Amino acid sequence: MNRNILMLGLALTVAACAAAVSLGWNPLRPARAQAAPTTSTGAAVAAGKPDPSLHNLLATPKARDYQQRKQFQSDAHDFFRKAASLGPAERERRAQALREDIERYENASELSAGESMLLRVGLIQATVADEAQQAAMVQQLATRYRADAKRREQQWIEQQQHDTRFQTYKQRERVVVAEVLAMQQIPGGVTRDEYLRQRLQAERERVYR
Repeated sequence: MNRNILMLGLALTVAACAAAVSLGWNPLRPARAQAAPTTSTGAAVAAGKPDPSLHNLLATPKARDYQQRKQFQSDAHDFFRKAASLGPAERERRAQALREDIERYENASELSAGESMLLRVGLIQATVADEAQQAAMVQQLATRYRADAKRREQQWIEQQQHDTRFQTYKQRERVVVAEVLAMQQIPGGVTRDEYLRQRLQAERERVYR
């Protein structure tokens, strides 16, 4: 087994775990015992009747979203475990479904850019046999994510430039830094860096309160 295959296995493991955790899965959390049914629920179950309150709960948008995320997590885990044994058509069909899910969850901020990229790299390596083509596609993907990160950073900078509170804080920041650097003695028995951190934190709280 060559090093590329070992690295692929590690990347997929990390990606699957990261995505699972981001969707609410915690491998260290013990399974929660099912709560005992209430009297009305118990009576409905005993009588063989569906519990309307449970049905209403499962029909809520949040409950449906949760079930969909659980299904995505299960589908991703199952695909990466079985990808090598699937036929080409089935492997591509399932990979495309996962790509669409990744896109949706990333756009909804339920997957970070890093998690999404790891999953997408895993899909490339699971569906593209040629290593040179794999490398080219991964490079294109990395370029896309770097461009997206740069664009988001620029948007944040422009937003801050129009935020009067941020501008007020930056003005006070320059004054505070100059004051602290000019001090001969630092009060409170702390280091200059710690005192500066405290002063700047106080300024942030004052401006943004």
